Amino acid sequence: MKIAKLIVALGLMLLLITSCKHTPDIACTEEYRFVTITVNGAQLDNFYTIRTSNGDTIRHEQEMGLDSNVYVVLTDNYQKNIQNSVENFVFHGFIGDSLVVNEPFVIKADQCHITYVSGKTEINL
Repeated sequence: MKIAKLIVALGLMLLLITSCKHTPDIACTEEYRFVTITVNGAQLDNFYTIRTSNGDTIRHEQEMGLDSNVYVVLTDNYQKNIQNSVENFVFHGFIGDSLVVNEPFVIKADQCHITYVSGKTEINL
């Protein structure tokens, strides 16, 4: 009888061990990340970012605390849309009806934040 109980106990332990999937706990920081572009020489009347892969148009208000010539390309608010991937974006800036800024960016995201990969962060008009 002791052997039968031991076999059952070992079987249950083996079942528990093999059925557990370890998923690492992710601890995101409280920081809020954003990618910006500085436009020297003129102030834009309108601006937005386009996600190249699907044509999403992403609009941002001028962020408080940024200089008037610094414009937001993308923020952590969009992180869930590109989580665990690398994406291409294009920042469009207008003066009147004229497109004066047409800059490509590459931005990636992990489980927590977006991260700038490439693209001009400052231009002169």
